[in-house]
Amino acid sequence: MTSGAYIAAMGIISPLGTGSDSTYQALKRGESGLNAVDFFQLNRPDFPKVGMVPGTIKNTLPRTHELARIAAEQIMAQCSRVPDAVVLGGTTGGMLTCESLLKEKETDPERFRYHGLGTVAEDIADLMGCTGPAITVSTACSSGNTALAIALEMIRSGRAETVLAGGADALCRMTCFGFQSLQVVDPAGARPFDKNRSGMSVAEGAGLLLLVSQRPENPVAELSGGGLSCDAYHPSSPHPEGMGAFDAMVKAMDDAGITPEQIDYISLHGTGTEANDKAEAMAVNRLFNKNRPAASSVKGATGHPMAAAGAIEAVISAMAVSKGFIPGNTGFSTPDPELNFIPVPNPIQQPVHRVLSNTFGFGGNNAAIVISKAENRRAGTCSRDATRVQKPTMGPMSVLGSACVTGAGTTAESLDAFYTGRSLAGMITDKTLTDLLSLKKVRRMKRFSRLMLALAVLAGKDAPPDISPASIIGGTGWGSLSETWDFLSRLFAGNEKSSSPIDFVGSVHNAALGHVAMELGAKGANITTTGGDASFEQALWTAGILGQKDHTPMMVMGGDEHHPDLSFKFDMSVIRGETAADGGGALVLAPGAVPGKIT
Repeated sequence: MTSGAYIAAMGIISPLGTGSDSTYQALKRGESGLNAVDFFQLNRPDFPKVGMVPGTIKNTLPRTHELARIAAEQIMAQCSRVPDAVVLGGTTGGMLTCESLLKEKETDPERFRYHGLGTVAEDIADLMGCTGPAITVSTACSSGNTALAIALEMIRSGRAETVLAGGADALCRMTCFGFQSLQVVDPAGARPFDKNRSGMSVAEGAGLLLLVSQRPENPVAELSGGGLSCDAYHPSSPHPEGMGAFDAMVKAMDDAGITPEQIDYISLHGTGTEANDKAEAMAVNRLFNKNRPAASSVKGATGHPMAAAGAIEAVISAMAVSKGFIPGNTGFSTPDPELNFIPVPNPIQQPVHRVLSNTFGFGGNNAAIVISKAENRRAGTCSRDATRVQKPTMGPMSVLGSACVTGAGTTAESLDAFYTGRSLAGMITDKTLTDLLSLKKVRRMKRFSRLMLALAVLAGKDAPPDISPASIIGGTGWGSLSETWDFLSRLFAGNEKSSSPIDFVGSVHNAALGHVAMELGAKGANITTTGGDASFEQALWTAGILGQKDHTPMMVMGGDEHHPDLSFKFDMSVIRGETAADGGGALVLAPGAVPGKIT
């Protein structure tokens, strides 16, 4: 059995309140935190209720940053130990602030300095005095669990003794109107697994967990395992039979060294949409057959806080273990005969030893974790001066294939320009990218997704024909700028009456890697990292950790698109008037040293 990591402290802020105790009490009472958004103007008086964090939140920094800070400060009050690393999931970053600046036609890049998703993890690292890695993952609504799974492997590998991990996201126009454009928002509020469900409730919040390798004096619980998978099926819809969800759950339990019979409670993803709930119910029923344990989704109470969902639900799962408590499935009243699935309708008190917690997101990204009662394996401390003995176990990785795209062209042209001293600046033409791909597959894609898909195709061709990457891990500083600009431009031009569902789905940072997974049939981990200029390095570092566990080939990528309206605002290195440039690179890697290959 592989060892887990102890949960030494937790921080949470959600529509149910601030702190573990207030959250626990609200869940015990079966409360709902859904209400009308009031901290920014929506030009639709009939907009459905959302999961808004109650009370006044400081606005010194963007709202996502402030929510993450509140959760981090709770942990700092419980435990003085400085984390060796920070791993956070996010999808919105400074988007709420950015929206207002764009509406005001602001052009000063300094005003946009907190737009990047990676700035949240960087700020939390600074707040807590962490000088180690600050990794940001953006895998849509599975980001929080993905961050926790990566943090667990960091501790197992010996790269860290203490890691702060979780997720944070704030409400913004992009997400409110984006999900509305997909027609997946329930006007009555989310009712997961109910026969009359008609969608989700968009929400916000933050959940953080301090993971430690040595047992603290009073551990809350233990993060025992994690499982990552990708449907490789559709940009926004889950596999109809829940195949990716099933794989993630199986991997999480295998990683924890347990069987389905040992799970006491399933914290369901359960968003309340028709397709998602049906796919998850099928996956759970297949996995547990007639022995399904108690299961419920808290999103009828919290709404769906996107990247924070898994982290908030991890905190709640740890409460379930430590307090012997199962939350009710708020909003559920009428069973759906098509699902053959009835969640726990009301909160109950009963012993809980192990929880399986699910999260699934756009791009077919799935992440499941197992949280257990803390086993008495070894003694330790939660003090700042705790001894740290690191024994890194990461080994070499061999390069089996490679490709790049620059202003000079694809790999051969770029290398020729480099070796002859010519500039690689510029932008490869859309036609060159499209010629590498199937026009039918890319007709709805915009520049960034086309660029990353072209890189994947080129790198795959450069690798041996019998090599098929199982996992895709890629870094991007800014993600899909074209879709982001087009979505917001249309929204603002129509006075918030019109928005594009296609652009919304394509705007998430992990959209491009979802397309890559579909192209390559890669159903392993699918992770997008984002940290400005260090985004590719974060991806490579993450691949190094996960590769030692999975022992399968993977593709590691990095890229960004240039956008004439956004690049100079977001990226301080982009100067107006200079040659516009974008591009990227990709490697096909295999764990271990392969004779004759670069490592």
